[in-house]
Amino acid sequence: MELAFLHIADYANLTKDDKLNIMGIFSVINALNFPTQHPEMHVVAQLAADPGEYGRQFQVTIKLLNEDASQELVNFNAPATVPNGRGLRVTMNFTLRLVNIVFPTPGTYEFVVLVDGDQKGSASLYVNQVQQPSQPAQNDGSPSFGNL
Repeated sequence: MELAFLHIADYANLTKDDKLNIMGIFSVINALNFPTQHPEMHVVAQLAADPGEYGRQFQVTIKLLNEDASQELVNFNAPATVPNGRGLRVTMNFTLRLVNIVFPTPGTYEFVVLVDGDQKGSASLYVNQVQQPSQPAQNDGSPSFGNL
């Protein structure tokens, strides 16, 4: 079994017939102050399995780790079974909605996908501290042309 892809997005869902919709893929969060809270994100993973794995039961884990992997911000576990693909390679989609995740400090965070404890891949999330934008200058009476 292998990780086909792993994305962090604004929104994701699965239709009744297992079609995957992903909107707003990103890898950077900018914040003025820390700790900072991100209102909502979706982690989307697709695992691929060969015919020899049909019917295999396994545990999928998605973790969010801080920069030095000393803290788990998220640790999600779920049982899954590889479906029958009639002799073809099959894919399995997993979406995880995360609400109000707190990032204590700026840095590089890592989403990690494991199958039965074996790491299959990861995706970095860069959480940056940015300066507050400067205030626009007061109107000095000179003409303004707006957006041309």
